Amino acid sequence: MSIFTASIFKKFYMHKQGYLFPVDKALIIYILFTSIVLIIGSINGLDYPTPHFIVRIAVILFIFTLAYLDKRIIGSNNLYKIIRSFYPLALLPSIYNETGYLNNIFFDYFDPFFIDLEFKLWHTQPSLVFSEIFSQQWFSELMHLGYFSFYFMIFGLVFFLYYKNKATGIRVLSLIMISLLIYYVIFIFFPVAGPQFYFPPEELNLTGHGIFYSLVHLAQDIGETQTGAFPSSHVGLSLIVLFLSYRYARQLFPFILIFCLLLWPATVYIKAHYLVDVIGGFLSAPIILSIAVWTEKKLST
Repeated sequence: MSIFTASIFKKFYMHKQGYLFPVDKALIIYILFTSIVLIIGSINGLDYPTPHFIVRIAVILFIFTLAYLDKRIIGSNNLYKIIRSFYPLALLPSIYNETGYLNNIFFDYFDPFFIDLEFKLWHTQPSLVFSEIFSQQWFSELMHLGYFSFYFMIFGLVFFLYYKNKATGIRVLSLIMISLLIYYVIFIFFPVAGPQFYFPPEELNLTGHGIFYSLVHLAQDIGETQTGAFPSSHVGLSLIVLFLSYRYARQLFPFILIFCLLLWPATVYIKAHYLVDVIGGFLSAPIILSIAVWTEKKLST
């Protein structure tokens, strides 16, 4: 099936190259690359690979259809333009969730290594003791607000820039998407579940009843799976969004900075990450952004 989709991509790319945005090409490359991973996994006994292949073909055909319509039929339709520009954001939850399906094909979880490293570095488990030390309801709600603000930052920056300058908004969306896709590749080959999945429930000691506590845990119940702990893409991408806001939307920078200062500790507080994951997020962000900028330029030609 990957040969089939590659053939379609080559034919379309050769004849309709100018219709594909860099983010379209990045998504197609990611889909084809993970299709190879999926084939390897299916050979090694991965359960139910067929639906994943079908979804891949459907998404690629959807991208080609949008690109075709972009110039041929309804390129001037405002609703179409919104769908054309922002559809990648709608794909993010399923793409992220799938990394939990693919992340044990090559290696088992590295959580024991990180738990041991945490204890050697801090002589405790920060993800367990943080919420014990700061157990106040207001503090818990503040941390969950910080964690939930991840979505506000991404959507807020992209939509703000899009309506201010469409070309800039699309470019920033491409950089964010490419950065996330790079993180997702890391998650597939370097699986870390995170403390919320690895520690026994009785050790997590996290309670709350506020609106943001409920929203975060609703989102986790719906779309969270045992993947994506190291490096923290929440930390890494929020730092990337902070930089992009400083570069392209200086008005939003102070607000995004405040949310970042809440989000970074919140990732440990709510047990989504080990403290070393946060450090990994900080260290990886400039590297990931540099790769994303280089990739976006290459895919723009």
